[in-house]
Parts: sequence; structure tokens; C-alpha cells
Amino acid sequence: MMFRSNRLGLVAVLGLALVAIACGDEEVAPTAPTPMPDVTLTGAWTGAFTGTFVSGDGQAMLMQDGSTVTGEWSAPMPQALVLLGAPANVDLEGPVTGSVSGTTAMLEFGFLEVFAPYFGSPDCGLDVDVSSFDQTSLEATWNTNDSCMPPIVDMGTISFTR
Repeated sequence: MMFRSNRLGLVAVLGLALVAIACGDEEVAPTAPTPMPDVTLTGAWTGAFTGTFVSGDGQAMLMQDGSTVTGEWSAPMPQALVLLGAPANVDLEGPVTGSVSGTTAMLEFGFLEVFAPYFGSPDCGLDVDVSSFDQTSLEATWNTNDSCMPPIVDMGTISFTR
């Protein structure tokens, strides 16, 4: 009888040894998560502005460096501003500055100095709140900043693609 119980013990030890060998000392490296593509505002954006005064097609060339955004924007001179005395043959345009966090951004679309007589101040611009952007689209709301004088007080949306 002892022979049989020794055999069972030996089988049990061999079984545990096989399990230990199967698990082994070999370290299995965890698989790295697939990195998400970097989404930045860098690029040429085109689309539409909607608002009372600044309305119609527009474009922006943006460059993102870390959380800082710079660039230029332009849009054809809206008829509503021409009626207020702005030159019809000059596009609205100016510098872009701001910051980005994730897929949102706070930007300032400034106007060139030539527009100061029509807008009441050389600091007049559009405060642009980018609610979301990805590889192909950008959605934002905007309003004229506190430096813009009536009647050039406006707000609206921007819908751009690249």
C-alpha cells in the first residue's frame, strides 16, 4: 500500500513541477497601448463664420507649438461692414494667438491695424472658444472682444475643416 501512496505523491509533485515549468520564469512584456495620434491645430483650416457682421467663408493657417497657438486668419469683407464704411476691396484678416488644451482652445483672432478706424480700436478682435477639434474638423463659438466699439459687437460660430 505504501508503494501506491508514494506513487500518488510522486505524481502530484511531478504535476506541480510541470505547472511551474509551464508558467516558467520567462517574463512576458505587457503589450503597450496603441498610441493615439497627436492631434494639433497646426494646418490650413477653411470653412464658415456665422454672425451678423463677420459672416461667410473664412480660413486660418495655424501653428501649434506645445500649448501655444499662433497664425493668421482671413475672411472676405462682409457686406454689413461695408455698409458701415469698411473698404469692400480688403479682406478681414489678422494674427491669431492663443493656447490649446487637449482638443479645445482659447484663441484671439485679431484685426490688422487698417481696421481700427472702423472697429473703434486697434485691439478689437474676436475671442474664439474652440469647443472641439480633431484631424479634420474644428468647431468654435466667437464674440467680439471688449475693445470693439458698437456697432461692431457681434457673436457667432466657426465651422472649419482641413
